[in-house]
Amino acid sequence: MIDRPAWAEVNLSAVTRNVRYLKSLMSPGARLCAVVKADGYGHGAAGVSRAALAGGADRLAVAFAEEGIELRRQGITAPILVLGYTGPEGARRAVGWGLDVTVLSADNARLVSEAAVSLGRKARVHLKVDTGMSRLGIRPEEAPGAARAIAALPGLELEGVFSHFAASDAADPEFAREQLALYRSVLGRIEEAGLRIPLRHMANSGGLLFLPESRLDMARPGISVYGLRASSERESLAGLEPAMALRARVVQTRTVPAGTTVSYGRTFRASRTTRLAVLPLGYADGVFRSLSNRGSVGFPSGRAPIAGRICMDQCMADVTDLPEVREGDVAVFFGPGGPSAGEVADLLGTIDYEITCAVNKRVPRIYTEEETES
Repeated sequence: MIDRPAWAEVNLSAVTRNVRYLKSLMSPGARLCAVVKADGYGHGAAGVSRAALAGGADRLAVAFAEEGIELRRQGITAPILVLGYTGPEGARRAVGWGLDVTVLSADNARLVSEAAVSLGRKARVHLKVDTGMSRLGIRPEEAPGAARAIAALPGLELEGVFSHFAASDAADPEFAREQLALYRSVLGRIEEAGLRIPLRHMANSGGLLFLPESRLDMARPGISVYGLRASSERESLAGLEPAMALRARVVQTRTVPAGTTVSYGRTFRASRTTRLAVLPLGYADGVFRSLSNRGSVGFPSGRAPIAGRICMDQCMADVTDLPEVREGDVAVFFGPGGPSAGEVADLLGTIDYEITCAVNKRVPRIYTEEETES
């Protein structure tokens, strides 16, 4: 892929600065767990993890054991919490590689206990409580009894009890506050049972930014680590900077007469003599086909609309109004110098997360350590 004139540029210094800023919002002694699942939201998990740790992150979180194991293979020794479900085989691998494991019940915790005992190791587990997301987690009324049972299992340390917000990014924080109140009540009942929980955590990016009372012992920011919006309803980018830009070089320019149609389905018809720039990125790379005839790319001299349907590996931009654009010039699909990831997300009716996660692994990642201009 070295010769391919298209790449995702990731500024690791931006990640470091973002984490440093997020950590500054927390109380002294509180911990920050940077979420690097889904290959670091498409940015590259290993590089992002190192940059986040350099910015003051105390630990990392992934979705599945295999993601954490890959980070261990990359030489990352910081604590890593597996946030998703871990079954029998996954439990043994997670414990063997020194990962912390989320458990959803006493029965789920027994799998981890058995793995720990068989390996002669101590495993740290975090009990997840469902307070309103209706996804993974134990019911609040069952949590105190489960916590007691888990704490008594051999080979385990019940290090944390946590929950997850369903709408911490909403303009109206009422439901988030209801969830937090329910979570606090569960913690109170667990503590009344005589258990001390070292890490109580609920705040994701939205909680950390918008609901200070949810920060507790630890926060788990994800999208804000990458300088992207935690909310489309509330301002969330102050103090943060985007880390990724998706770029491609113009591989050919061509001028076509009025009436010429462009790309599959002939959905674009030139209304004038039109100059086109061919760009080597398509929907197999993460440039959504639904941006056809709707999206745009950025050049130093301005924006150029995408013309015609986006192909699997290529697309065309109408550069008629940017006569200085030449073969070899760089177009920005999102990121500094082009549309923001948020702008593309809004155009598609989705969220910033999907824009960066969609960038396919066949697109090379180029890592930089650029400082901001003062």
